[in-house]
Amino acid sequence: MTASPFVDIRNLRRVFDVSKPWLNRVLEGGHLEFLKAVDGVTFDIAKGETFALVGESGSGKTTVARMVVGLLPPSSGEVTIDGVSMSAPRQLQARQHLRRRIQMIFQDPYASLNPRFRVDAIVAEPIRAFDLLQGERNIQTRVSELLNLVGLHADDGWKYPHEFSGGQRQRIAIARVLASEAEFIVCDEPTSALDVSVQAQILNLMRDLQDKFGLTYLFISHNLAVVRHMVRPPADPGQGRNPQSDRSAARLRVQPALPAGVRPVPQTGTRAHRRRRLPRREQSRPRARMITMIRARRLRGPVGSQPGLWSSAPALQRQREDEPR
Repeated sequence: MTASPFVDIRNLRRVFDVSKPWLNRVLEGGHLEFLKAVDGVTFDIAKGETFALVGESGSGKTTVARMVVGLLPPSSGEVTIDGVSMSAPRQLQARQHLRRRIQMIFQDPYASLNPRFRVDAIVAEPIRAFDLLQGERNIQTRVSELLNLVGLHADDGWKYPHEFSGGQRQRIAIARVLASEAEFIVCDEPTSALDVSVQAQILNLMRDLQDKFGLTYLFISHNLAVVRHMVRPPADPGQGRNPQSDRSAARLRVQPALPAGVRPVPQTGTRAHRRRRLPRREQSRPRARMITMIRARRLRGPVGSQPGLWSSAPALQRQREDEPR
């Protein structure tokens, strides 16, 4: 008998009202306007698994993340985490107990940290909010342990967020997530604001923490190289709103759906790219929005062990060499 998933998302939909105010519509003769950000998203995540949500900017990835953690109510659909509905009124008390086990790592670490708080106060805030420890000495000891766990020194707790680099700020955000003893973590592009070398350090840290604490990740990114490192790729993630997945796959193949008349651009550095370059008017046509959902377990081995994992810089150099002078 198959075990029930830890996170179950069914037919998630979110529509925003982007209409002008009522008085403007009356005077100017406007009408109601709605923006469909997410429509019919369905997936599930097993406990201890990494599930990747991949899509271009504006495709609704962050909207899905906010609905999953309860920051944004869905227009329709159901989000169930460990058997508890995130929207049912009768399960309000159960949701309050569940919130400690759900945390989120945001894209911009500096914007998610209070600039007026010292780091020790930032990390200790979930401990005090959920009443996990008693006594100031015990709380400070726990904060020092968490800072050491994410690769920082205990004395860094006396500093403010502006005194750290981008990668160190993201480590502080991860320490704050671990302070509440979270089990399910939504990672909303946690490395997109960092350079490649710091990205590798943060990704390796997240993998080590998953091995140590059995964490469940919903990993959101637009960078397939990062996704390849965090999850084991499926045979074919599929297209559309309900893609298929395969846990035993060994390769990752993503073919976005393009509008009629738009030709796919060959990958940089390939023979097809060197043989023929598409006109600029064809390259500039917009692609269809899509979200690709990738279910998987993580890859093994450190960053860089997979061939071509961080090949964006050489590819960019080859592209520059191919461009006409």
